[in-house]
Amino acid sequence: MSIKFFIKNILFIAILLIPINSYAGKKDIVIVESYSKSYKWDADYCKVLKDKFGKKYNLTFFEMDTKRIPKTEHEKMGNKAWELIQKIKPILTIVGDDAALKFVGPRLEENKIRTVYLGINNNPRVYFDKQPKYITGILERPLMRRSAIFIKDIIPNTKKILILFDSDRTSEIVHKDFFYGKPSITFSGITYDMYLNKTFDEWQKRILEAPGQYDAIITGLHSTLADENHKNVESEKVMNWSAQNTKIPLFAFWDFTVGKNKAMGGLVLTGASQGKSASDLAEKLLNNPNLLPGSLFPIYLQEGKFIFSKYELNRFKLKLPNEIKDKAIFLD
Repeated sequence: MSIKFFIKNILFIAILLIPINSYAGKKDIVIVESYSKSYKWDADYCKVLKDKFGKKYNLTFFEMDTKRIPKTEHEKMGNKAWELIQKIKPILTIVGDDAALKFVGPRLEENKIRTVYLGINNNPRVYFDKQPKYITGILERPLMRRSAIFIKDIIPNTKKILILFDSDRTSEIVHKDFFYGKPSITFSGITYDMYLNKTFDEWQKRILEAPGQYDAIITGLHSTLADENHKNVESEKVMNWSAQNTKIPLFAFWDFTVGKNKAMGGLVLTGASQGKSASDLAEKLLNNPNLLPGSLFPIYLQEGKFIFSKYELNRFKLKLPNEIKDKAIFLD
């Protein structure tokens, strides 16, 4: 047997003995969505991630769908997401919104899987026993204080505003964060009353009773509102009914609630903006294999866009000040 042939055989055997997992996941990224791409929020940030990484990496998306399934099933969906991550062994994981971070994040940290989160309303620290080293990301906060200023620019005599949310996890976090658990708060000369609604009936009643008590309404999240049969009411139905039945201007905190027969608009958050910031952070980690995510501070994204429906503005005979109009995106 020649030395050359012997060396070839040794190399061949060595390759066979190398665990397949040594090569697993080097081009894989797993994205865990708290909701699903049937929601514009998810669809928009996922599109940004696909555009950024789709040609260079294998992207796998997992939808926890927590807006439509019972809360008792959320942890089970988190377990399924974790099983998928274990199977793929990705080079990086991206988690969207609080449910995914809560039910998957601690295991990602424990197993030293570098992770970027986005759309987090809570203080991310509450989901971990100690400060995470392998996880960082983008925070999401409705632009309430800035909304107070621009609404007064549009409706100068505004004194009181009704804010409506569903009773989902994110809504509870927003209420605690901005209202400290209280029903009302006052800033910039405007009093805000915030209500968390479990049913569509509650939501409807508050809108019908608003005239005379409030000068405007701001709609928040509403995907978990239930009907009389305890089934989720479609978001389109909620916004269409709200627009058709409100007697006072209807504003919004998120872009997916703006449009004809919906809210007239506002300084809104977008899934695309969250996706862009998260993708930039992910790219930095992918380009620096030894960089610990924990060394990068979470980003408090305060980027909002003025988006309005011309139809709904005209319906209430409202005109935007030039400083808002010049920056705004108009729909329909």
